[in-house]
Amino acid sequence: MPETNKELIAAPVIGQNNDGSKSTVELKELIFRNLHYLPVVIICGVVFIILAYVKIRYTIPTFRVQSSLLIKDENDRGGMSGGGGKDQRFEELFMNGGNVNLNNEVEILRSRPVLQRVARDLNLQIHEYSKGSIRSTLKYEDRPFEVNILRIVDSTQPVNLQINMLSDSTFLLNESKQPIAFGQPFQVGLNSFALMRNRMLGLHLFPVRQFEVSWFSMADEVEGILKSIKVTQANDQATILTLSYEGENTKLGKDILNTLMAVYDSLIVEDKNRIAFITLRFIDDRLENLKNELSGVQGNLKEYMANNQAFNLDDQSKAFLETISNGTKLKAEQEVQLNVVNWLLEYIQSGKNLYNVVPTNLGIEEPALLQLMAEYNRLQLERENNLKTTTPDNPLIQQLNTGLEKVRSNIYQALMNVRQAYLIAGKNLQEQEARLQGKIQTLPGKSMHLLNISRQQKILEDLYSFLLQKKLETSISSASTISNSKVIEPAISSEVPISPDKKKIYMWYLILGLAIPIGIIVLLQMLRDKVRNRSDVEKFTHAPILGEIGHSSNEQTLVVTKNNRHFIGEQFRIIRTNLQYVIGKKEKPVIMVTSSFSGEGKSFISTNIAAVMALTGKKTVIMEFDIRKPKIVSGLDLKRKMGLTNYIIGRVSFQDLLVKVNEVENLYVIPCGPIPPNPAELLLDPLLNELMAEVKANFDVVIMDTAPVGLVSDAMNLSRFADCTLYIVRQGHTFRKQLNFVEELYVNNKLPKLSVLLNDVKAEEGYYGGYGYGYYGAYSYGAESGYFEVDSKNRGGKIFGGLSKLWKRWFG
Repeated sequence: MPETNKELIAAPVIGQNNDGSKSTVELKELIFRNLHYLPVVIICGVVFIILAYVKIRYTIPTFRVQSSLLIKDENDRGGMSGGGGKDQRFEELFMNGGNVNLNNEVEILRSRPVLQRVARDLNLQIHEYSKGSIRSTLKYEDRPFEVNILRIVDSTQPVNLQINMLSDSTFLLNESKQPIAFGQPFQVGLNSFALMRNRMLGLHLFPVRQFEVSWFSMADEVEGILKSIKVTQANDQATILTLSYEGENTKLGKDILNTLMAVYDSLIVEDKNRIAFITLRFIDDRLENLKNELSGVQGNLKEYMANNQAFNLDDQSKAFLETISNGTKLKAEQEVQLNVVNWLLEYIQSGKNLYNVVPTNLGIEEPALLQLMAEYNRLQLERENNLKTTTPDNPLIQQLNTGLEKVRSNIYQALMNVRQAYLIAGKNLQEQEARLQGKIQTLPGKSMHLLNISRQQKILEDLYSFLLQKKLETSISSASTISNSKVIEPAISSEVPISPDKKKIYMWYLILGLAIPIGIIVLLQMLRDKVRNRSDVEKFTHAPILGEIGHSSNEQTLVVTKNNRHFIGEQFRIIRTNLQYVIGKKEKPVIMVTSSFSGEGKSFISTNIAAVMALTGKKTVIMEFDIRKPKIVSGLDLKRKMGLTNYIIGRVSFQDLLVKVNEVENLYVIPCGPIPPNPAELLLDPLLNELMAEVKANFDVVIMDTAPVGLVSDAMNLSRFADCTLYIVRQGHTFRKQLNFVEELYVNNKLPKLSVLLNDVKAEEGYYGGYGYGYYGAYSYGAESGYFEVDSKNRGGKIFGGLSKLWKRWFG
């Protein structure tokens, strides 16, 4: 074949255009191939935008309320006191705790007991909603009436009331038609309620007078608050907590946050006051006992002095008495401390004080004991705080109980050690006193007895004074107790709702509205495994494309006649022109027509190729070699007679085979004849060579309509007689994977001068499917350009025709 002819019919490199810009061609092909789906995508996007508007319009807006709370570290008071040092005495006096743990404070703020106090203070168990046609609105400050709960039988079950206000004085309850006056008690089941009209809000302020009232149990209400509230640390370095609440009513959110901070503040003060109260109660008990003991000692002294007339002592005993007095003073101090230790031992061993804090600051200067008592009180408070958010069976509480038991045991052991030390010191003092008493044996026994009574009185008086001082200090500490929290910023709300987010909703709905149709389109494209246009052929095979034949709505197989100016006829004329470059200067060419499967229009193409050749004055014959499934004769509505199989078996002459086609001059058909049992072997008979010689001698152009090469080997056997091969690929019918078979045939030259002919091309199928040699884009608009005749059956109404075309484009 001449090089010029190759350039005219050869297809471009697979997947590339002539200048090698592969991606540009593929992108353009993808866009224009699916351009007819654009109205569907636009409509779907508009529908989803409308759905987004409806969602935004009828979704209850949610606002965020936020506040800040400072948790002060009471061990660090440098900024408050004006100095960097700490006064240990001052810290003890005001009973400050250890370092603050923000995680514990967050859990306390979110604990159910704390939230229960908030719900109870704000009466949040009752919800009032104004009913609308689409949604209901929560009423908080602008409630038209208040609900008084007279009796709730089951506090765990919610109660719902439907209220329809008739006037300022009456309303209807649920489905009842009997009006009820405001303030009049009524029953719902076994529960009793009464509605009190809010006269501050006139009836004209409520265009919709239907309301829904719901009462929830405390557990359900606390659960609802817990879901809406968040407590987070502002940053890792600060001891500031950020409290936020999300809900539809900003005033309700502000009240909840402000009340929560107030309740938390009061809890801290209550804890400190409880420690002070326990200490004062302990001191009062000891003072009452000391008072009774002191009264008894004073009575004994008075009675002894009166009975024994012991009002003055000998001057001679002054020196000894001074020495004994000093020892007595030291012994009295030891006795006071020993009594305090004994009282503390009694207190720590008492079962009723098992989970109470231990009184401190009672004058025992043992550092290890003071440290143990401080640790014990800290664990008691931590256990009590954790019990607000959990149960006694919690492993954390059990762990704290174990720690308390261990520290309590250590305190007991430390007290026993201190007591033993005091006993040893007292014993030493007693021994010293005994030695001194031996020196004053000459002194009257009265004087010695009086001295003993005075010593007991001194001990009790000192102890009584000591406890009075501690009571005063504890009372001052309790009166000056302050919280370690401070409100940095009261609750404030945003003017713009955080939900629904208009921009985000519109964006996601638009993306969804575009993604759904595009995804469906892409899925349909992926599921389509058949040839859709010329571009598919070019991608899968290097075989040259001879041309394209559009879809014919004519029921007749023969569409090419002498005076026919139909569009399909002109396309066959283009094919005839292109064939000249394939067969070259061959005087009597033999053209073989085949395909992959049945139904690809092979007989239709053979008939009209032969007709368009005959119109040039060349004597043309169609040989019906598809002897398994012949269609040429029936398609031309000819009477069947003897055929190829009769000739091969020697029962008919060549002239008896020819059948004239009356519609086209110079066009003849050689039928296949009866279908033999062995078609493949029959086509290998030597008589077939003689028949082909007769045909070439009597005709200028020979068209061999063969069986599909993808199914049987007939076409391969007949290819020895052909000068070129037309391989029919039907749009929407031929599988793309069959093009790999075409590529194999073309590359290995298994069929002579193979060229692809794309059949049944529809304009709706895409951008690249509509260009031929000489008419670029002809299938998109060429059929209606006025150059061709239009079938009368296609002259339907424009409206219905246009709708039909759109339907086929989108869903066909």
